[in-house]
Amino acid sequence: MLRIQSSVIFLLLISLSFFAIAEDTMRIDNIPMYGQPEITRPDDLKKADEDFIKKVVDAFGTREAASKAWWAQAEKFMQKQDFDFAMRRYNQSWLLDPNNYQPYWGFGRVMLEQGKPTEAIKYLEKSKELIDDQYQKVALLADIGTTYTTLAQSGNSEEKTRLFKLANRNFSEAMALDSSYGNGWRKWAMSLYEQGDYAGAWEKVKAAKSRNARPFPQAFLRALEEKLPEPL
Repeated sequence: MLRIQSSVIFLLLISLSFFAIAEDTMRIDNIPMYGQPEITRPDDLKKADEDFIKKVVDAFGTREAASKAWWAQAEKFMQKQDFDFAMRRYNQSWLLDPNNYQPYWGFGRVMLEQGKPTEAIKYLEKSKELIDDQYQKVALLADIGTTYTTLAQSGNSEEKTRLFKLANRNFSEAMALDSSYGNGWRKWAMSLYEQGDYAGAWEKVKAAKSRNARPFPQAFLRALEEKLPEPL
């Protein structure tokens, strides 16, 4: 089934290449939601949108199913760190189903990779409002916690306190949903280091390692060790 879907997507992308080229000249396909509502959608691109949606729905049956398929394509580009093409696919996923939480999550992740956490958090919070998958919500909440941590680093003292509280709230909610998610503990550990809670960071490091999280960067562990030797 996945192989068939990939072939359908490939053919549709070929047949709709004019759509991407038209977008490229203005680069609005690399902006979340094509810059809407701030950027008015031209009539010719509205027509291209309609044609795209019709062809895709004919192939996949529903806009919802097609949106998930285009999101999956975007994820492949994200893994390759090809953020421009990822954003184009997230935009098409959003166009197909604006109520799908997945493209908003994608927008947020791309914005964060591009060093735009203020924009990222807007889309991540929107994804949190829409998400209907408790399994995926754990990872989304951890990403939100990381983004609030990033935002806090450029704020004043009062703002840092507020944003770090939001980060911890989202990490806590994530781990309450699924304490086996090792990468959530990993991200929380790195957040607590930024907060200056080194004892708490070591606790989360231990929790992450016991749950087979991705390895911590050695530079992070050395920095944490310098602040506070690892408790026995």
